Amino acid sequence: MKVLLLNPPGPFCRAGSRWPHRRAPRAVGIDYHPFPFGLAYATSRLLADGHDACLVDCIAEGVSEEALQERVGAFGPDVAFLETSAPSFLADVEVMKALRVPCIAGGAHATATVDEHLDAGFAGVIKGEYDQVITEALPLEPRPWLAIPGHPATEYAPLVEDLDAIPPPPWDGMAMEKYNDPFCLGRSVTVLSTRGCPYRCGFCTIAPYAGRPSFRTRDVEAVCDEIAALVARYHPDEIYFDDDTITANRSHLLRLCGALERRAFGLPFSCMGNATVDREVLEAMARAGCRAFKFGVETGDPEVMRRIPKTCDLDDVTRTVRDCRELGIRTHATFLFGLPGETRESALATIDFALGLKTHTLQFAIATPYPGTAFYEEAKREGWLRKESWLQFDPAGEAVVSYPDYPAEDIEGMHDLAWRRWQRHMLFRRPATLLHHFRNAFRREGVGGMIRLGRYGASRLLKVLGAGR
Repeated sequence: MKVLLLNPPGPFCRAGSRWPHRRAPRAVGIDYHPFPFGLAYATSRLLADGHDACLVDCIAEGVSEEALQERVGAFGPDVAFLETSAPSFLADVEVMKALRVPCIAGGAHATATVDEHLDAGFAGVIKGEYDQVITEALPLEPRPWLAIPGHPATEYAPLVEDLDAIPPPPWDGMAMEKYNDPFCLGRSVTVLSTRGCPYRCGFCTIAPYAGRPSFRTRDVEAVCDEIAALVARYHPDEIYFDDDTITANRSHLLRLCGALERRAFGLPFSCMGNATVDREVLEAMARAGCRAFKFGVETGDPEVMRRIPKTCDLDDVTRTVRDCRELGIRTHATFLFGLPGETRESALATIDFALGLKTHTLQFAIATPYPGTAFYEEAKREGWLRKESWLQFDPAGEAVVSYPDYPAEDIEGMHDLAWRRWQRHMLFRRPATLLHHFRNAFRREGVGGMIRLGRYGASRLLKVLGAGR
């Protein structure tokens, strides 16, 4: 059977991204494309099972709807599989209809909104991790985890326990030069050493997508074998571990660091994990070549942290950043505005805490309650949603929740203030951060990338200086 796997065209990152978001304009000079592991692993599964599978990542490859139709016509699929998202759903439905073949949907959003997908015309929806059951779904016959008209899904697809049995992604058929993370050094290749997350943060889609909190690990030597193959093929500047929470299992991470140290790839790596990591683990990461570490803090208010709920002590966060700095590991912290329990005063405290951490880079966003999350259910129950439907969600600096004593306008104002203060801080106190972005723009796109980034930076500088504090 010919199967088309699709990250649909449009302005939104979905497949591979933890949360859907509107892509920055190309003029910014930082072209971010996360590696779509679900689609990639589903493609390799289909190929291993004898199907003719074609993966088209329209976001990374810059494929327009018109160009997509040409590729569809040339391939002639029997069935298509799409990942969708809340803000892109209506556009995704139009793409689905234009394909004129039965289409199956999957991913976090499809898992949370099965009925809406079927009502829109999808032939089926895989609920939960889809990549290793996709072959079983192709006949579009009833399965407990496959919803088709008249047969709703009653269970989640079984979690993949043996991650090392999954065939590697079909790298040769993918635009590998496009996949990157802005925090990485130049060109990078992306690897997973674990899957899932054991925690229950109410705003996060990871556990609802899998059906429950989960965490599974790969054999560290198999991970290193994969890295060796990628390094030999693509000669990257850095390795990026896109694990949801690479630090969740201490012993696994120590084994991985030991294996990386023994194999001596001669490349740095970066990764994402918890905001609090003990010194011994950080020392092992540094010895293994960890150049950069990303983590979500979310808030500088302990009461909001408790409401999320997230087990994170702010003093430990400060200690982790200090230890990383002493060990030569760069840090990137992310924060959210508009979480339950936040006030204008606690948002200001979050901004002060974020700037006082002295991380190398910072990221601020407005919390969006996506379907399937506990945050979404609470927002509906309490009447916090400003939008009548998730179809109207567009996470481009707009708050979709509004609290009685903390309206959406204040949430947006705090988000804007945080970015302005960080940009002033970066311009006048952390010029090394600017150097990092310019160096990456040059490594990825040459002089043209530097020019684009420079123009964007100059426009932002004028806005920041004009707005003051």
